[in-house]
Amino acid sequence: MFSLFKRSASAEDLASVMWEGTRDWPAKYGAAMREACGGSFERSIEEVFDEMVYFLAFATDYAFWCQLEKTPQVQNAVRSIFTARVREFAQEHRCGPIPSGDWLGDGLIWMPSGTTVAGEPLANLERRFALYGQSLSRRHDRPAGERTAHILAALCGTMSIVFITYASPLFVGRWDGVRAILGSFNVRA
Repeated sequence: MFSLFKRSASAEDLASVMWEGTRDWPAKYGAAMREACGGSFERSIEEVFDEMVYFLAFATDYAFWCQLEKTPQVQNAVRSIFTARVREFAQEHRCGPIPSGDWLGDGLIWMPSGTTVAGEPLANLERRFALYGQSLSRRHDRPAGERTAHILAALCGTMSIVFITYASPLFVGRWDGVRAILGSFNVRA
């Protein structure tokens, strides 16, 4: 039902709700993912769950960036609060380095080369986000979720199409979640 009057929410409220959903994803959905994708990972399941949090955090931040672009003050406030929480998580979980790698032609597949560039947790987080950003600038004939899910798969140590298919809609789910909240609330900085 359409309403002229939306409820009001602060940037803190929006960032908190989206961060809780991101941070708590492994506890809520990790068992189902483990069952669906089995032992197809070269990394431990705890590392895979952390990668899921980073992936969902990137997707959420990207949704904030795009959907709040007409309200830069709100956009900056929400993203600053959300990013602070992601950075704290990365520090607590000792966000590990990502390997160097190369794109296969103009495709979606990024192949780790095996050489890991060491770094501090926050620098490692920034490298992940930059890699996801690069994936969004490639192959615009493919959905954003598919483009980013290929990077997630590589970082989790799998090329399983089952996992890529499982992860792809999660990116769009973040987009839809932010849109639903913005459709129901007036967010103030």
